[in-house]
Amino acid sequence: MVPFTSLDFRKTMSHFAAGVTTVTMVAKNGAYHGITVSSFTSVSLTPPLVLICIDKITAAHDILPTAGAFCVNFLHENQAYLSNRFAGRDPERSFDDIPLYTAATGAPVFAESLGFVDCRVVNAYDGGDHTIFLGEVVQLGAADPALVNGQELSPLIYYKSQYRTLNPA
Repeated sequence: MVPFTSLDFRKTMSHFAAGVTTVTMVAKNGAYHGITVSSFTSVSLTPPLVLICIDKITAAHDILPTAGAFCVNFLHENQAYLSNRFAGRDPERSFDDIPLYTAATGAPVFAESLGFVDCRVVNAYDGGDHTIFLGEVVQLGAADPALVNGQELSPLIYYKSQYRTLNPA
């Protein structure tokens, strides 16, 4: 086995394209909280389960277990600013300028996202420097298709440490 560094691992993994999401939740004090997440996937159809991976050093990691629920908002090509905001690249993590509503769990849903899954936490697993949160989907929705000026929006994708979008067909 050839040894490699965490930087080598990160660089190699950057060659896997991932959709960009913002996971939202409600803290115990009622405040909305969000975090940008690309480690998200569906797990099961019956019951409908998804997972997200949250870094243990983030505020979201501490909030999520007590919140007991989260909403995964699928971002589109015009929402990189939201990804940056909730990834901590923007010091202002406000929800004030975001059109939103709440779903079944009370978590905020971005009204202009490509889609969302609203989940209650059903389990958590250790994943090294992250925790893997398993959520059962209790509500969902999709913009079919999401349009701006008659053009269908592409999903926001993260590839080789940069935002990308799908090329039009």
